[in-house]
Amino acid sequence: MSQDITKGAIFKYLQSWDSFDKKSIEEKGQAYRVTLSAGNKSVVITMPYEVGEFFLDFLINNEPHYSDWYEIMEESLPEFMQYTRQVAEHFLFNEVRVKTSGWWVFKIQELQYYNDGAWCGVFEEKT
Repeated sequence: MSQDITKGAIFKYLQSWDSFDKKSIEEKGQAYRVTLSAGNKSVVITMPYEVGEFFLDFLINNEPHYSDWYEIMEESLPEFMQYTRQVAEHFLFNEVRVKTSGWWVFKIQELQYYNDGAWCGVFEEKT
């Protein structure tokens, strides 16, 4: 990783995110809690300092819609923060759905957004 994951470095990226209707950044315990909103949708991202795990709660009309988490692996902090912003934008600025696939105990759910005539996973990177 080319840049350490630090409280200050994460905060710098969060401050630069300005494409959302509303943004709040709070310190909760040993983590930032960021709420990004557009229209009736919001994403709450909890980012523990110096850990590299991000927890996301997706809400519609202030009601829980979907939750997930991921962690930094080989990415640099700038790449990871850009990816996180992209995930939020996929959800906030597009029609979304939760698609269930699989059978019986092997069912999985995927949060998807509608883009250019097709449904795509919110967590898929744009190419």
